[in-house]
Amino acid sequence: MPKSAKTVLTINSIIMIGLLILAFQVYINWQSEYFMAFLSAAIIGGLFLCQMVVMYKGRKLWNMLRAIIYVLALLIALFLVASLADLFTVAGFFKCLGSLFLTLYLLGLRGYLNSKEFLGYFTGLEQTESE
Repeated sequence: MPKSAKTVLTINSIIMIGLLILAFQVYINWQSEYFMAFLSAAIIGGLFLCQMVVMYKGRKLWNMLRAIIYVLALLIALFLVASLADLFTVAGFFKCLGSLFLTLYLLGLRGYLNSKEFLGYFTGLEQTESE
């Protein structure tokens, strides 16, 4: 497995853990941010699918995964636009900043899934690396 795939797996795991904590906080506090809770669940599911495709080379899910990641990036961008009203509060600023970074990460992940390096690993034509 190339080092970049291991990096993607690590970043996805960190994001999934953070979103699980965030969704749990929304559940515990019974806040009115249900869209954030549903969005967190969708992102966790999409990133979990990405983990499975990268780890087990799921060739049939690869095309669908790229579309799912793009849709998730669009949903997070929608959340970013919806949360711009709270931009000038501390919590709103971090919400906007986090959703912006997550959108850019997902778009970069989609680009990585299209890269020659990943396709070489995915098809089994990867070059030998020293691990």
